[in-house]
Amino acid sequence: MKKTFLLSTIFFVILFTHNVVLGEDFNRVGLIDLQRCLKESKEGQKISQILRKKKDDLQMRLNKSQKGLLELRKELDKQAMMLSMDAQEDKKRAIERKTRELEYLYKDLNEEMVRAQEKEKKRIFKELGKIIEKIGSEGNYALIMEKRAGGVLYRSKSIDITDQVIKEYDQVKEANK
Repeated sequence: MKKTFLLSTIFFVILFTHNVVLGEDFNRVGLIDLQRCLKESKEGQKISQILRKKKDDLQMRLNKSQKGLLELRKELDKQAMMLSMDAQEDKKRAIERKTRELEYLYKDLNEEMVRAQEKEKKRIFKELGKIIEKIGSEGNYALIMEKRAGGVLYRSKSIDITDQVIKEYDQVKEANK
């Protein structure tokens, strides 16, 4: 017991003197909201508009398919009394096939949209990572964490560097144009 206490005391003394000797300040911590960077940066807003347009285009394709399916169903309802049982079964199979095609189309379009969003997010986060590294090294930060990361239960507004990151990111993107 005494040996453990002695070892832990020596460890903390060494750790404390090591930091003092090196002049490191481990109290400098930053917090960033990456989702806010995505929403509020000019590049994030531009990408959001592009993705919204893509979603609208995909939705139009889906609506066109749905409209075709509804027309088939209406046609079957109108002609049900005049069609033979075989013809009715053929129409029902066609409707079922169209329904499955619509489901597959919906799934494919949804996956395509998710892939496009993830690709753009990944690209922007990579670019933001470089900005955050630069701010971290120039500002002598010991740690910069994502606000939504697990474990952050409280934060002071004074350590939030999101606005600074957005500003620098917009400046970098403007300079690269």
